[in-house]
Amino acid sequence: MENNCAGWLVLHTEGCEPKTYPLKEGKNRIGRKTVSNAPDIPVENDIFVSRNHAMLVVKRKENLDYEYIIADNTELLGKQSLNGTFINGSPERIDEKPVKLKDGDTIQCGVTKFVLQSTKAAIDVENAVKLTSKLDFTPTVQINNSAAILRKRVN
Repeated sequence: MENNCAGWLVLHTEGCEPKTYPLKEGKNRIGRKTVSNAPDIPVENDIFVSRNHAMLVVKRKENLDYEYIIADNTELLGKQSLNGTFINGSPERIDEKPVKLKDGDTIQCGVTKFVLQSTKAAIDVENAVKLTSKLDFTPTVQINNSAAILRKRVN
């Protein structure tokens, strides 16, 4: 297992090559990468993703397993992302209240989807990709695109 790695997010969007992002214990910020913004899990080429879209917090439990908690936007309390964060294809967006995740859950930010692979399920990054490749794609939740199109004009 990678040094200090607490799991992985594996890019699992239709038509995209898998890409892995190691998770660290503590806060892991998901957002749109820009010249002045470098989130822990950068999302590129997705106009529906906010610069500070979601926060995935990894906590170590007493039994040494990890707990994975996600909230919409980078702080656990505060302003929501413009286009929402969705779990497992549910059209109901999560809000700033934390939601517990489990192995194999799909997180959708914008139209980009990631699958959570914990260190309990995957022994290394290659195994995380292999496990994810065996999964069907979660249906993509349709995003209200008027706000993203406006943002694209402004940026």
